[in-house]
Amino acid sequence: MGKAIIFRLLTAAAILLLIVIYFSPIWWVKLDAPAYPKGVPINFHVNGVFNGRQVEEGEFCDKVMFHVLEMDVLNHFVGMYPIATGGPIERGLSQFLFAFLITLLVAFMVSGPKLQASALSVGFGIILVWAYMTLFTQGSVTSTPEQHTQGGVSLMSEGYQHTLQCGMDMEPDEFQEWSGFQAMQAVLRNALYKYYSMGESAKANTERGVALLVTATYVVIGVLIATMLVFIVGLLWKNNLFYWLLVIIPILLPVFFLLEYAGWLWFFGHNLHPGGPFTIKPFMPTVLGEGLINLGNTGGRFVTYSYPNYGFGLMVLSSILLTLAGLLRRKPLRKADGR
Repeated sequence: MGKAIIFRLLTAAAILLLIVIYFSPIWWVKLDAPAYPKGVPINFHVNGVFNGRQVEEGEFCDKVMFHVLEMDVLNHFVGMYPIATGGPIERGLSQFLFAFLITLLVAFMVSGPKLQASALSVGFGIILVWAYMTLFTQGSVTSTPEQHTQGGVSLMSEGYQHTLQCGMDMEPDEFQEWSGFQAMQAVLRNALYKYYSMGESAKANTERGVALLVTATYVVIGVLIATMLVFIVGLLWKNNLFYWLLVIIPILLPVFFLLEYAGWLWFFGHNLHPGGPFTIKPFMPTVLGEGLINLGNTGGRFVTYSYPNYGFGLMVLSSILLTLAGLLRRKPLRKADGR
């Protein structure tokens, strides 16, 4: 079997892994507290945070997010933001970001700058249409339920819709006419209000946070579109840097996740509301391993555990496959592509 075929098979396998990764738990966290002898475990996915241990009893939201809501209660004691505050843009745009990575890899498998640029153009075009329909399409509510039309939120990932439903205690038919962008704002508004309600000016502070989300989302979308255009132009110019970035960026996915995860942990640990029941000093939550949170002079403490789940292992495996594909691609196909 030729190296050209092997490199494409490795890349195709990595693409399949990316699809599996999107629906897999990436990181597992558990918090032990005196009132919770079994601990409160949660799993971080790329599109939300969900139960870290299977819940058999209760209603639908108990089976999906019971532990997440319990974790929010415990975090509230030390004045920490609700979990839904973290990564609002990343979670809302996660499906498009993964589609972006897959498009890069499809172009990486194609021979010739023009075909590569064409593959990117088609893939990016599909992503932009999909994103517009999801984020900015609003449905309508009429007096006749059968004539209701769904908004873009219905095109968001199932996990994100579960977060919306359970985190805000709503039924699906209560938000199905929303656009995805409205849903992102509603989730953050609900989470921020829980945090700021411990002090004064809760509504004003909440709306400032939502306004920041709106601005930041437009900036991220603008940067993403500009990046797409730069990639296409760079490939048409036969610039080797842009060609190798097609595979280097997906290879770095585990690094991106760890930086994102650690960054948000820092944010949560260093932005504690003084109105919480227990006052503790700002701290850096444990990224990997076991940590301890002392509850001031009360003598109480929380024990935290933070470890990668199998989804992160799949990320690393995907990076290994792509690294091998890149090494196979580097020499034999360089001449064939005129690089």
